[in-house]
Amino acid sequence: MARRRGDTVEVYVVTQNNLKYGFRTNREIHDSYKGELGQTTYAGAAGVVFGANSPKPAKATKEFASGAVGSYCSNSKIASLKANDWVVTRKGTIRGIKTAGKTRTVYVEMPGGWKYAWNITAAEADLATQLGFQLATGGDASELVWGVNYPKPPRAVKRTNGSSVSTFMKPQQSAIDNAINNGWSVTGVDYDLLPNA
Repeated sequence: MARRRGDTVEVYVVTQNNLKYGFRTNREIHDSYKGELGQTTYAGAAGVVFGANSPKPAKATKEFASGAVGSYCSNSKIASLKANDWVVTRKGTIRGIKTAGKTRTVYVEMPGGWKYAWNITAAEADLATQLGFQLATGGDASELVWGVNYPKPPRAVKRTNGSSVSTFMKPQQSAIDNAINNGWSVTGVDYDLLPNA
């Protein structure tokens, strides 16, 4: 299927986990098929993530006389798309987590109700109380969002014993204050996203 270039627009769809997955798509396709695909034009809605590599939404494709049309679709539209001759495929899988060995999977809850996940060393896992992140368990795997380009949580950096530790932290003012009080430098704070607690 050839890609359609041209005027694009930021939109989002809602995945099976109720994640608002944001991406850029061709404006003409969006305007013509947004209702069928369950796409919403992005206008600054809270909780929309851009660039996540896991999980990914389903993709719907249909052949028309003028060529094939394909784009991501909302989970709630899959049955009606299939009933109307769209081919729906799932992209990607839920990424596994690390609970033993040299690394650990951790996460922070982000404004909009989703969980930003990343891996740290086992030694860094002890920083959870200072930085407000949580260790992931097997029950968290389906709720974690990986590889997000925007928005990201703040980053905390601390130099100790001649080396530097840098990791993400909870996007909450009280957690930022706690990190600073424990000798961390905090960068990348998006104050528009911070809850007031």
